[in-house]
Amino acid sequence: MKALARQALWQKLQAGGLVEGNLPRGNEIDSPWYIRVMLGFAGWIGSLFLLGFVGAGFAFVMKSALAALVVGVCISGGAFALFRFKRETDFITQFSLAVGLAGQMLLIFGLSKLFDGQDSTLFGAAFVVEVILTVLMPNFIYRVMSSMAAMLALSLSLNSLGVFGIATAVTAAAFAWIWLQETRLVKFSALYRPVGYGLALSLLLYRVNILWGRGLWWHRSRHAVNWIEIYSPWLSLALVAVTFFAVVFILLKRMDIAAASRTGSTVFAGATLVMAASVVAPGIAPALLVLIVGFAVCSRVMIGLGLLAMGGFLSNYYYMMQSTLLTKSMLLFGLGALLLVSRLLINRFWPSRFFPPIGGGQVDA
Repeated sequence: MKALARQALWQKLQAGGLVEGNLPRGNEIDSPWYIRVMLGFAGWIGSLFLLGFVGAGFAFVMKSALAALVVGVCISGGAFALFRFKRETDFITQFSLAVGLAGQMLLIFGLSKLFDGQDSTLFGAAFVVEVILTVLMPNFIYRVMSSMAAMLALSLSLNSLGVFGIATAVTAAAFAWIWLQETRLVKFSALYRPVGYGLALSLLLYRVNILWGRGLWWHRSRHAVNWIEIYSPWLSLALVAVTFFAVVFILLKRMDIAAASRTGSTVFAGATLVMAASVVAPGIAPALLVLIVGFAVCSRVMIGLGLLAMGGFLSNYYYMMQSTLLTKSMLLFGLGALLLVSRLLINRFWPSRFFPPIGGGQVDA
């Protein structure tokens, strides 16, 4: 973070009574976010090579569930010790990340052999393991990846029980709560920030499908046998809508705009139209949720993710086969017209209410 941004953040924390004294001098220079992303990919590649070495040199580890779990715990413990090493360099960070991800993969592999054929139990156990690793491992990239893996495991566990889509609603609610409570969680920023980014990425992957194929996240039982399988996707959509409206209400309250006022009513009317469009295009709401929250907390990374997700979903949605091209064209045309009209109305009636950054969030460097 730049010096001016750090000073502005410190002054906001002082005004809120969260810190005292002068701004402490930073002893470490944080790497830019794109360097961290590159280190994350390098860590994945390194972990695959390390896992292949373990599999080739210690074949018994890959044949026994207990051996895989024990070795996975040992490797994860070694990664924890490396993460806690004070003389942190890019090499140690990358090596620690590779070791930690290899241990994580071994743990999941051991669970898959232990609960072979029990999908819901396997994915539920994987979710618990990923949550524990997320809390314990003091590394930003590792926590982002582990929180994503945790939500993936939760989604697959609920899907195996026939409860489709509920993980999306859980992810949306957790994402919004974490980022809108950041001033209260400032003491735990080393944990909540990577988890918040992991939840944002998970939410976009569930519904926006900008990286995965459609089949994994849009999966729904073709032969629904009970009311849970039939109505759970609609329940998920309703819960996401509740989260979206709650976020809008909280942000209006922060701006001292009454929900019953003309401005508040207009905003809620626009949010209602967005939710209506999400019935046939469910990726719109999560993408806008990430975009709005990112703007509220002054996070350029999340604003970029939201814009990328919106563009990616709309381009992907046009080629999906759930409805005709005419229907999708009309929906996209209507959404574009709504956004342009909203922009004109804001410029005309509320130019000073919406354009300044809202919230007291940390500005990304």
